[in-house]
Amino acid sequence: MRVKISVKALAAIAAAACSALPGCAALKRVGTDVAVVGTCWATIPISAVHDSLDWGPETSGATPIIFAPLNIPLHALKHTAYTLVYAVDFCVSPIYLISCITPQNRNDLEPIALYSLSDGYPWKSQPWPAFED
Repeated sequence: MRVKISVKALAAIAAAACSALPGCAALKRVGTDVAVVGTCWATIPISAVHDSLDWGPETSGATPIIFAPLNIPLHALKHTAYTLVYAVDFCVSPIYLISCITPQNRNDLEPIALYSLSDGYPWKSQPWPAFED
């Protein structure tokens, strides 16, 4: 048995979805997931080098350079783990996109706060993840 859906019915469903989803915080979260995972080939090495050399103004100039061979792979591992968190979040995004359509649940979804865009730098992270405020 084959069910035939008219083009008008599909257009009505698409219009209803487009009117319901743009105010949803889940779309912003999915967009961030796509951006982090899509740019990981460049941002993981850049972030690893940046984080391993950025020790703050109170550190002497040679210390970050001396420890860079150890710190760069460790920070690369950290950023790879962060990227995997965003990739897993993207994989489960259809579930929270569907649950966000209802009006009472709109904008309740908190973004993952491992990365933030700041200072003209692709992805800025804290030295360790802050899971609670």
